[in-house]
Amino acid sequence: MPGPLEGVVVIDLTRLLPGPFATQLLVNLGADVVKVEDPGAGDYMRGVPPTTQGISYPFLMVNRGKKSIAVDLKTPEGQEILHKLAARADILVEQFRPGVMESFHGDYATLSRMNPRLVYCSFSGYGQTGPSKGVPGHDITFEAHAGILGVTADRGGRPVIPGVPIADLASAFNAAFAILAALRTRDRTGRGEFVDVSIFDTAVGLMVLNLAHFLATREEPAAGETILTGRFPFYDLYETADGRWLAVAAVEPKFWRRLCELLGLPELVDHQFGDGATLERTTAALSGKFRERTLEEWERVLSNEDLPVAPVKRVSEVARDPHVRARELFPVADIPGLWKTPVLGHPAKHSVSEVRTPARVPSKGEDTDAILASLGYTAETIDALWRKGVIAR
Repeated sequence: MPGPLEGVVVIDLTRLLPGPFATQLLVNLGADVVKVEDPGAGDYMRGVPPTTQGISYPFLMVNRGKKSIAVDLKTPEGQEILHKLAARADILVEQFRPGVMESFHGDYATLSRMNPRLVYCSFSGYGQTGPSKGVPGHDITFEAHAGILGVTADRGGRPVIPGVPIADLASAFNAAFAILAALRTRDRTGRGEFVDVSIFDTAVGLMVLNLAHFLATREEPAAGETILTGRFPFYDLYETADGRWLAVAAVEPKFWRRLCELLGLPELVDHQFGDGATLERTTAALSGKFRERTLEEWERVLSNEDLPVAPVKRVSEVARDPHVRARELFPVADIPGLWKTPVLGHPAKHSVSEVRTPARVPSKGEDTDAILASLGYTAETIDALWRKGVIAR
């Protein structure tokens, strides 16, 4: 059975992490993605370490199965190539600041006249409207502006940078979701549409519970003072005897009761909630108990219990985790001519549609000649474009 996006052609003008991750999800579902890169620097992610045999692993993770064409979009000839690509495409995804695509004569108004069925996704930091639309940023600045870092802090109130770029990655899923919704609309209407995806908007959306707290109470939700940020002992992190950590999420009363009984602290059952002093005493009692055993010992004790408790694992441990293997989250890809390596699998399972684990990692401009030939360019014209610096091969 083919993938759900089999036959769908995507023009990908994104780089670094958010956009390429979004289009990688489309590749996994069967889309034919053409990555358009600058002839000079190309996608900056190509230079991000660690690398093996000259290939960046971060680049590999979010660019497998794509084709690469290197075109200078600042030139009239490069813009003509973009127009021809867009005329045959179903989807175009771009990640420039607002106004840049217009300077390339590749904005939605221009391209939709050539291809009314085109789904055009502009993927930017702050979106296409509003006072901050042209402001530069990266994951940490969007999280800061959206309030995520304001509620993600240590006990002293110092903001903590999350271990993963939450806003970047969440916005990639958001972009893929929005693109698929636009395709569904096109199925009904016969016309494409413009999709405006903002990393900042996505980050604000991740604040749903904190915003609910503020809108209901008009109280500022302080870091560590809400139900899911460590205020209550039933939802917190506890250190073990060997300096490792356990995550406890015994939110439901039945889980809290069983946890207290298992720890030999039945007197705490009635203190799941309480005033500040009560919560401090309860947290101290649990902290003392969890420090009596190592993480491995606690895993053995808890392995057969129906409790929402998990070890805080290192990345190397996640890679070896039996559940990760059972779910095939790190399938092995055979990188053509190079090596076999685990890669990130698609984060959803389909019972009928095929989900791919593509292995090919394109070098910059590797497919330039073939793509231009498919657009009707002769070998002589392609050579002339290369000599002029319009393309790279």
